[in-house]
Amino acid sequence: MVALVLSIYGNQVIFENLEKKEEMINSAQKIEIQKEIDPQDADTGIFAIQSVNFKENSIRISLTDPFGSQIISKQLEEEVIEEKFDVTSKGVYKLTVESSSEEDTRVMAVLGPEPEAGQKSLAFISLYVLIVGMIGLAGVGIYALKNRLRRG
Repeated sequence: MVALVLSIYGNQVIFENLEKKEEMINSAQKIEIQKEIDPQDADTGIFAIQSVNFKENSIRISLTDPFGSQIISKQLEEEVIEEKFDVTSKGVYKLTVESSSEEDTRVMAVLGPEPEAGQKSLAFISLYVLIVGMIGLAGVGIYALKNRLRRG
């Protein structure tokens, strides 16, 4: 139970500073996410994209800095992508996800400052506690089963 609470809290802490969107896109519909990032708060930004019904080279992403200069532009080659980028100026960074396909594609996109090490470690701690708890639960189950077999 403690691991579950830690896991939920850890995910909330990690994702609280990230801008998220989930939408259907096609050649006429795109996703745009904007997030203000300050290099004094985080010198590295992060974005992630997941496409549910992925078709190779049908999705294009671009990331621009506060001055409108393109930092990253690429075709999606996998169903899931996560990348970091340098935050050089304070301002609004914009992530655009477009599709060349006429068919609808469900896309989830995230943009924001990279979570701090302490926030990331909270997620790992909750996973560790969850694994230890599951092993303990399995051990108790095996012990109880052996006791029952000895008696009966």
